Amino acid sequence: MNRSSFGRNSTSHNRAAKAGVFLCALALGVSVSLAWTPSVPDTILLPDSLGPLRPGYHLAFGSSTDNIYVASESSDVMVVDGNQWGTFQRIKRIYTNAGIGGALLVAEHNKLYCTYPSRGRIGIIDCVTNDTVGSIPVSTRPKLLCYSSVSDKLYCCDSVNRRLWVIDCASDTVRKVISTASSPVDMVYDPTTNRAYVATLGAVLAISCVTDSVVASIDRAKSSRGLCLNKRRQKLYVPGSRYADPETIYVVSTQTYAVTPMTTATRGIIPLLACNEATDRLYYSAYGCEGVEVYDCVGDTYVDYERTPWYEAEAIACDTLHNRLFRLSENHLSIYDCVTFDAVARHSVGMSDPYPVLELDPARYRVMSANWSPVGGAGKLRVFDYKHDTTYRRGITPLCGWTGKMCRNPATGRLYCGWGGGAAVVDEQTNRVVKHAYGVSGNMVHSRASDKFYSSSSYGLFGEKSGLGVVDGPTDSLIKIVGLGDDRWQLFPSWCPIGNKVYCFASRGARLFMAAVSCSTDSVVWERDMYDLGRWFRYLDNGLMLCNHSDSLALIDPRTDSVLVDSSLAAGGIYAVTHTRDG
Repeated sequence: MNRSSFGRNSTSHNRAAKAGVFLCALALGVSVSLAWTPSVPDTILLPDSLGPLRPGYHLAFGSSTDNIYVASESSDVMVVDGNQWGTFQRIKRIYTNAGIGGALLVAEHNKLYCTYPSRGRIGIIDCVTNDTVGSIPVSTRPKLLCYSSVSDKLYCCDSVNRRLWVIDCASDTVRKVISTASSPVDMVYDPTTNRAYVATLGAVLAISCVTDSVVASIDRAKSSRGLCLNKRRQKLYVPGSRYADPETIYVVSTQTYAVTPMTTATRGIIPLLACNEATDRLYYSAYGCEGVEVYDCVGDTYVDYERTPWYEAEAIACDTLHNRLFRLSENHLSIYDCVTFDAVARHSVGMSDPYPVLELDPARYRVMSANWSPVGGAGKLRVFDYKHDTTYRRGITPLCGWTGKMCRNPATGRLYCGWGGGAAVVDEQTNRVVKHAYGVSGNMVHSRASDKFYSSSSYGLFGEKSGLGVVDGPTDSLIKIVGLGDDRWQLFPSWCPIGNKVYCFASRGARLFMAAVSCSTDSVVWERDMYDLGRWFRYLDNGLMLCNHSDSLALIDPRTDSVLVDSSLAAGGIYAVTHTRDG
């Protein structure tokens, strides 16, 4: 097996040959009105009684049940088996007949509360039977939920009527309605003072959960999302408006309601906050920042700036009990030690989601991510265990997106598409699913020379390893996994007829590399280090392989596995490529 290096720091840039490759902008298609009505094609039914759960998602869980509840903003709730030794598979679908704006599990009563913005109600689900047991009429468009563990009350915000509804959780009845004067955008509960803090477009309101009344209005902070509490220091950290003043953090005393503004060192359009009460550290990151700022919560002073591998921060969370910081950014979940700020682990979580979900369950040492890819249309729940020194992926639950890119075997006349944590095998003659292939993903490539399929496959005790799953074409059975590394980056396999090889990306610890796997021996025959992220491979008709890594294009000769050209072309990213076919 040969190894070499290429990337931005490599001396192999612009060597040898030039390729006839052109970047092109995609034009909008022109719709043509036809006088005839086309025939309706057959619908291939996938044997999935639970069906897909459409994005966006809300996660709910608690100490009273092992189940994880994934609520959809389109409709319904999916129940996932979250037992310590469970399968993390979907076990039931709860039909709500309405989109869900927020979901909260109250462990004291073992009930799941869901807001129905389109119906003006709060749905109640019994977590023992996983059945809907009632609903509470509240307002025009309820969304946000918050629970007072001291007073046993549920608080629900309405963004249209500008009201806060107080619910008695023992009787599930409305006790009081509080005016917020402006539309609520976020809410958090402080058990030490038994107060709820509601961020609105005009101010941050402090609500006493004893008297159910507004006890303070902090109008310096407006349109703030991502409220962060330090209960130990009795401080509420309020990020500035995402677009008006994202570089400001307002420090609010939960005793006196005094406000002290704090300016961040960097600026991003969507500020994110997380707090570690054990170490008295506040973490700030934002969309557009390449790192994490660290502040001392005692004096509210800037302490440090830690650079991270990926720029676009989408969500951060901190586990004070176990000193772990979690950062979701550019398809990756990074986990840091809060004391040393060393990276403990990094995991790929699929394509970027416009509205990512990141939730912690410290009692079970779990971090959960529910995301949906606008590119491939696949939605998944990923559960990670960080109890030990190494973070493991405990399970992946498919939520939607069975209709991604399909692969065809011309020898057998069968189609393959991702479905239910594996691949559905469809007979072209009958348009029916004839088999469910496990251990592989829907992103498959076919070697016509060997009549085998190759796709990304996770393995290991906790699915922490990544490789190419090899599926036998005649039997549609997984026969081998070619180990490549960890699951930090997606493989994006592509078959090359020259040499009958599959090219893919891989990662092993801090190392990023590309690899070639022989379809004759099903073994790695070539590796080459990279210094940025791989996107895709494509076979060109002139016998070369084209590789897109970050904002660069590279040409590879598969006969010698040598890089002919490696050039940075577009700082903003490459969106479309075409080839002239004449070299």
